[in-house]
Amino acid sequence: MASEDTTTALGLGRDLMLAGSRLRDTVGKRAQREFGLTALQSDMLLLLALRGSMISTELAVACGVNASTVTHAVDAGIERGLMRRERNESDRRLVDIALTPAGKRMAERVRALVADLARTALEGVDQPAVLAASLAQVTRNLDKS
Repeated sequence: MASEDTTTALGLGRDLMLAGSRLRDTVGKRAQREFGLTALQSDMLLLLALRGSMISTELAVACGVNASTVTHAVDAGIERGLMRRERNESDRRLVDIALTPAGKRMAERVRALVADLARTALEGVDQPAVLAASLAQVTRNLDKS
């Protein structure tokens, strides 16, 4: 029989995965409906807005998809004028993916959508700052494993 701590940890793990999945699905659906973006494109815009530029393999790892999937999403982003490819300054063999000015504006719209959904998700949560700090610690713990 599982100990009480193990049972609690399993339930919490399930709840975290479900909440993360629902948030991502909801962001994806709203981004598609409101901006014509896939969930992956939304993720990529937010990452690029945060980091400035990334090579496609970094984007793939950060988004949890393979490189060819990122390539297709970047191609679509370039076609829409949201992203551009440019030579990496430190290693000319690499190609960076960066946002265009239109991509930066779209990333801000996606960020606002995520913030709005997060506010909705946190309704009824007594101490959202404590939850945020705890989730950040969970992420750091998982990054170590």
